[in-house]
Parts: sequence; structure tokens; C-alpha cells
Amino acid sequence: MLYPNKRYGNPEELKYWAMGIPLNQLAHRLRRSERCIKDWLTGREKIPFWVPELLRLQNMEHEHIMWQMGIAPLRKKLGLVDNGQIILLPALKPKSTAPEVRKDITEMTLKQANV
Repeated sequence: MLYPNKRYGNPEELKYWAMGIPLNQLAHRLRRSERCIKDWLTGREKIPFWVPELLRLQNMEHEHIMWQMGIAPLRKKLGLVDNGQIILLPALKPKSTAPEVRKDITEMTLKQANV
């Protein structure tokens, strides 16, 4: 925490750490009522300094436990891409593995075979 002597926490930081956690689970984690959590999230009440800090520490602890168990973290979703951002390149022709046959050699072999 940057300023431990501050009395109130940052509402944006609380929203960041609470993102994706249902309200009832968040209330259980913080040992507060759902109404209290809702008031903090809407800005009706000021947030105690320990709330975002506790959520941050719980997240760090969870990541450390997952690392100890050998479970890889999920890849983060980077965002949505619309059709305007997709660049389509011309299709590449597959290269054949056979060597290229010269016409003059094939004509010579055909003449020799007919002789």
C-alpha cells in the first residue's frame, strides 16, 4: 500500500480487485454485509483502507498456492477484435516436394523411348 496512514481506500482499486467476484462471495470474504459492499461499490460510503489491500493480498496468496500446486495460470483475455481489424493476406500456394521437371529433358526421353 502506498500510503498506509490514509483512512480510506481507492474505489477504483476496489472495483478492480472485486471484478468477477459475486457480491455474496465478496461479502463473505470481507466479513461484511452485502449492503455494505454495495454501498462501497456505488460510492455511497467511503471504503476502509484495508478492503482493497485485503483483496490484493488474497489474490496474491491464491496465485502462490496455485504455483505451488503446479497449476498454470489461465491466459488473460486481451479483448475483442472486430472485422475492421482483421488483415487478410492472399493464400499461399503449397510448394510441391517433387523437383521441377524440365520440358526439354522430357522430350528427349520420349524420343529415345520411341527410337
